[in-house]
Amino acid sequence: MFGYIKPYKPEMKVREFDTFKAIYCGLCKQLSHVFGPFASLTLSYDFTFMAAVSLSMRDECGGFKKCACVANPFKKKACAVASDDLTYCASAAMLMLYYKLKDDMADERFLKKARALLLFPFAALARKKARKLFPDADRTLYGMMQKQSALEKDGCTSIDRAADPTASALSVLCTVFSEDAQQKKVLSRFGYLIGRYVYFADAFDDLEKDEKQKSFNPFLAAYPNLSQQQRQIRAREVLNLTVGEIAPAYELLHIRRYKPILDNIIYDGFHDTIQSILQKKEKPDEKSI
Repeated sequence: MFGYIKPYKPEMKVREFDTFKAIYCGLCKQLSHVFGPFASLTLSYDFTFMAAVSLSMRDECGGFKKCACVANPFKKKACAVASDDLTYCASAAMLMLYYKLKDDMADERFLKKARALLLFPFAALARKKARKLFPDADRTLYGMMQKQSALEKDGCTSIDRAADPTASALSVLCTVFSEDAQQKKVLSRFGYLIGRYVYFADAFDDLEKDEKQKSFNPFLAAYPNLSQQQRQIRAREVLNLTVGEIAPAYELLHIRRYKPILDNIIYDGFHDTIQSILQKKEKPDEKSI
């Protein structure tokens, strides 16, 4: 995932943001512990959100403890205690990195390919560990990348079909957060919509870059005859519609803790991210109006 799932800090209480940071730091520690110190550099808010949802649905909470931080070794920070949930999310992050780099190595652009080649040995080793721990997650993400690559090569003109591999993969990954059959159905829908949102947010963010580099983008493929501004409007409509569908699924989840944090992300964070992407696209003179 790509960093599009973030809390809206202005509307969070200090203790809520501190708790979210503690989950973030706990996931960072778990990445480093399981996959080595360089793995923590891949940490994102997306997988922190994934960890928060997973932890929120457990009967018991492992709690938090003070941990040393590599970034600031003189000050200990609160961290979520190591757990199977954090290991799962850390492994999913490493698997996602591996398949993303593998895809980048097939890219024609030199810098992107060179970066992927440089990082791939580390990612391959991490993937080997993650696959051993969670083979089903590896198979899910492998299938996602195969389907995504095929759709892009065919120049898929349907935004729904283009988003389906990522959405379906997140749907499967999220079902492990509960053993309850009914909750698994809800998590499947919730994960699907989260994956759809992340895919479209990334496509919206990269719209102008992909057009310039002639790379595949679902909004470019679906609306080739529209102006840049018109495509932006369509992209925002699709994103807002997706966010609107996430909330009803979220409300059906049995959340036992961290609800104010998750509420903030679902009801404020997603919309703030969309607005932030839009603001980056505005010209300087437009921002001052």
